Amino acid sequence: MDLISMFSQVIPRMIISWFLVMLFIAGVLRSIRRFRWVKNRIKILSSPNLHFEKFSLKKFWNKWKFSFTQTWLSAPNNIRLATQSAWRGRERGLAIFSGVFLASLVMTTVLGYAVGLNQTFFQESLGNDVFDAKIDFQENPTGNWEGRTNDSAAWESFCDYLTDRDEFSDCGLVFGRQGIRVSGFFDSAAITPQPLNVESINSTTSDWSNVTWDYQEALENGPPINDQRTIRFYGDGIWDGELGERHAKSIIFGEWPSTALDAETNRSIVLPSKIASAAGIDINGKIDTLTFSYVTETYQFSETLEALEECNTTLDLNYEVERIFCKDTVTVTNLTLAAIYEEKFGNPTLLFNPVMVTDSVLTDEQKTILMQNDHGYLGVSVDRTVLPTSSTRAATGWLDDLQKNLESTKGLVPVYDENGTEIDTEMDSVPRYYEIGNESESILISIEYVDLISGAIGFLNFFLALIQVFDYILVIPIVALSFVVLLYGLQLSLEQRRREVAIHRVIGGTQETLSRMMMIEVFAIGSIAWGLGFLFATGAVEIVLRSVGFLRFTEEGDFSVNPILSIASTVLVGILTLAVAYWRGTVTTKKFLNMEIDEGVRKVSNEREPYYILHYVTFSIGMFAFVESWIQSNGGYGPIGNSGIITNFIFNAILLLLGPFFLWIGGALVLSQIGAAGPQILNRLFGWSPVISDIRRGLSGSGSSSSVSRLSLILLLTLSIVTLAAVQGHTGTMVDERTTNAQNGADLMVQFDTSLTEEEARNQIMLSIDSIGDNDINDISSMTSVARTLTQTKDEGIMLFTWVLFDGQEDTLIWDSQAIPGDDINKISETWRLGGYTAGTEARENLDFPSIGESLTLQYTTYEINEFGLPEETGTTEASVNYAGRHLWVPGITSIESSSVIVIGEGTYRELVGDEIVDSHTSSIWMFELCDETNSGCSKALELLSADIKSNFGVVSALDWSTAHEQNERNGGLIFGTPGLLSMMFVVAALASISSAFVFLSLVLSQRKRELAILQAIGASPNQVIRLVLFEIMSILLVSMVLGVTLGLAVTVSFNGFFSIFGFIFQLILGTSNPIARELVWPWIEIIAVNGLVLIAVVLSLLFTTRRALDSDLATVLKGE
Repeated sequence: MDLISMFSQVIPRMIISWFLVMLFIAGVLRSIRRFRWVKNRIKILSSPNLHFEKFSLKKFWNKWKFSFTQTWLSAPNNIRLATQSAWRGRERGLAIFSGVFLASLVMTTVLGYAVGLNQTFFQESLGNDVFDAKIDFQENPTGNWEGRTNDSAAWESFCDYLTDRDEFSDCGLVFGRQGIRVSGFFDSAAITPQPLNVESINSTTSDWSNVTWDYQEALENGPPINDQRTIRFYGDGIWDGELGERHAKSIIFGEWPSTALDAETNRSIVLPSKIASAAGIDINGKIDTLTFSYVTETYQFSETLEALEECNTTLDLNYEVERIFCKDTVTVTNLTLAAIYEEKFGNPTLLFNPVMVTDSVLTDEQKTILMQNDHGYLGVSVDRTVLPTSSTRAATGWLDDLQKNLESTKGLVPVYDENGTEIDTEMDSVPRYYEIGNESESILISIEYVDLISGAIGFLNFFLALIQVFDYILVIPIVALSFVVLLYGLQLSLEQRRREVAIHRVIGGTQETLSRMMMIEVFAIGSIAWGLGFLFATGAVEIVLRSVGFLRFTEEGDFSVNPILSIASTVLVGILTLAVAYWRGTVTTKKFLNMEIDEGVRKVSNEREPYYILHYVTFSIGMFAFVESWIQSNGGYGPIGNSGIITNFIFNAILLLLGPFFLWIGGALVLSQIGAAGPQILNRLFGWSPVISDIRRGLSGSGSSSSVSRLSLILLLTLSIVTLAAVQGHTGTMVDERTTNAQNGADLMVQFDTSLTEEEARNQIMLSIDSIGDNDINDISSMTSVARTLTQTKDEGIMLFTWVLFDGQEDTLIWDSQAIPGDDINKISETWRLGGYTAGTEARENLDFPSIGESLTLQYTTYEINEFGLPEETGTTEASVNYAGRHLWVPGITSIESSSVIVIGEGTYRELVGDEIVDSHTSSIWMFELCDETNSGCSKALELLSADIKSNFGVVSALDWSTAHEQNERNGGLIFGTPGLLSMMFVVAALASISSAFVFLSLVLSQRKRELAILQAIGASPNQVIRLVLFEIMSILLVSMVLGVTLGLAVTVSFNGFFSIFGFIFQLILGTSNPIARELVWPWIEIIAVNGLVLIAVVLSLLFTTRRALDSDLATVLKGE
């Protein structure tokens, strides 16, 4: 986020929100006082000794004056005292600061992440579309041309009005699809308007005889509007500006004309990659003639006779839309190829991947004809910096308002009775008319705004809601941790002032004054901490969104996001931090102020006994969820199947969703008792050692205070989250990489439209390698394909789909240990080579679950077509194979396909079909090993090579590892845990564990200053005191560390069920499948590093605080400081 946004938007919103939080707290306090006043009045009125006092204006004035003096006139003095107190007790202030700062940082990051994610997805959904809206005339072409014009220049001049508005960034005239005028979402008129279609292209420098203008992909990726290749003619406004930049992004060869003059001078044409490849035309290649068709009239099937009589040109029957179109043609000449762009599919409204030509090649007469037949519209781009992206709901509302504002206005319309007689008028929406043209001739037009953005929003509303639910659940532990640190920080901080409060009471301090002084301190520190946490989080959200793996971030994101929270969200964060801090501080302060003075001075405390039974119940439920998740992830245990102990899907899903949180909270509460008992554990284990023999008695009573238990609990919570985030983050990153290996199969997988031999495929790819001229890819290291055939078992005659892996395939295919029996790819490859076979899940069932090493005889039958045109068996060959285990998938081929097949090696295949067929093997799909795909230079070269190959004639698709990995990282972040949030959890929890250990330990030791002084007074040496404190705290720390990491590992395993449920839901929505099982990765280096930093922080805190306590004057400490 830049400084301008920070100072112009973030800080002003933060200040406004702070005042609103103040008003909220003041309002709540006033409501509480009012409620108590009413309650007291009711109590008085219900008293049998009720008597009314005479109202005294003097008494009322004195009371108000006293309240005003105490509240406002003494405010500067109270603030001064609170500031001095905060400075003297910097340690307790640091505890308040760390709690509020952490809570503000986490909650702002989470909410800001949701805003940024919304913006990112929204921008990504718009990435495939260059136009944001299509503007047509509101009225159909009629004889009187009301609200329309056939003057293309006048129509294009309306762009000046549009671009003057803040909502639009660019506009231009387009000749293409006819006007769309619908009355509802399901109106069939949405698919009736037709585009301009290419009929033929001729050139003396390139061969267009192999080019087909049929485009079935249009029907496969959108509604049945048109199945022919379309063409658009662009006016001056399209070539430069925002629309020009959007078009230029998809250019892979040549350059997009930078200006309309450039396009006009060169008579530019821009072709889709498949068309250019099929024609073999190069950049700056000449096209002699281009003929396209346009629609002159539309008929329904019931009007067939009328169409035959009226249409003097060509009739085109479209059975999908049940319409007959009368078409005529226009030919343009002398075009020059300026650029070739990569085809992709987006919003189908304007149809996909057209041929694009400058409209300067059309004569004025031809433009008029196209306008008369409704083929002229304005393509506009919305200024996406103005478009609200805080939520899709806000974007939808903004777009709806824009459409209504452009299309209509308020006006008087007549009201008719049942007989059709006008009886009155009323205000209603009427078409808005615009005046266009020049001074000599003006034209009134009304427009139809066809929004292309809203189509993507409907799906996003549902999809983003699901993602945000997933993300919010994922960050529950870190949010809960922030509140725990906040509440415990306040508790320890205020406990530091218990004696101070009691002494103030002795010398005459009132409860109201002391409470106000303490709360001003809490609120002042809390406000600073909240503001800094909010600013840090706002700046960090963009970094979190740029995560491409656990603790891996790109330098610059693919999309420009500005994740600034709304006023409401900022106020919510303020209420959940400042208001909670104020409330908790008030409760604790009131408890201290209500103590007896003697109790405060002597530090006698009445602590409430914790609900240990509830702790153990919570922990037990969490452990049950852990066992259930472990059984399911391991495919069952003993008599329990892979569905687990609870087979009901609903109850099982609830358990897997809530279980990890029960385990985390319950485990921390239960295990913290063990962590606090660390000194006793150490005393029992090492009490014989002379190192601690002289401090054994001091250790026996250690760890009993609530402050020590809280310290142990904080360490357990933070270190368990560190472990959870590290394990799940690294696992998600590894799953993305392994998924790419399984889906892409190799560095490059190319599908041709016909079967090619190895040499033919190699030559094609080498041409592209030479064409891109990238030093990272100079040659093909290895290549392979998977042969497919049909065999049957000799004894039972079971038909088997059979795949063949050729020798050396392991050099090309990227195998995963989950895909094969065992975990050694070289070993299983050798098994295939020596006559072994593997079977998929369904194939194993068909073969009645063979045992390892069991022999099977395969038969291969050859056929020839006889004189009657029927297949006739000509021979049968056999080969014996041995079962080697079950495979789950073959790289580059889906696990669903792999389930029903067996896989054999090249040697077995030669026995079945013979050497001649194997040596001349052809395939339409070939996979290539080119370079180290994990290297950044190789990744960029693979993307460039893939784009070049896609433009070649005869290539259906080209998938490179780098592009597939980027896509899987994006989807993997959704399905298996957003890497950015897990990275944020790890960093925040690590910092919380280190800072909490230092701050809270300092406070705990400060509370024991008197105890340490007494030890010195009765003869303990400084060395003994240091060793006592060191062994006590270090024992608590080490035990808590071990328990925290153990709890984190258990929560991580339990969380796998949570990931599985949402992963299944996301795969259903995205229509994808992932064969990779989520095997956890244990990043011990990160876990040990964080624990080591906590250890260092604790040692520093121990040395600092203990040494300061030992240097204090004993008499002063023992007298009461």
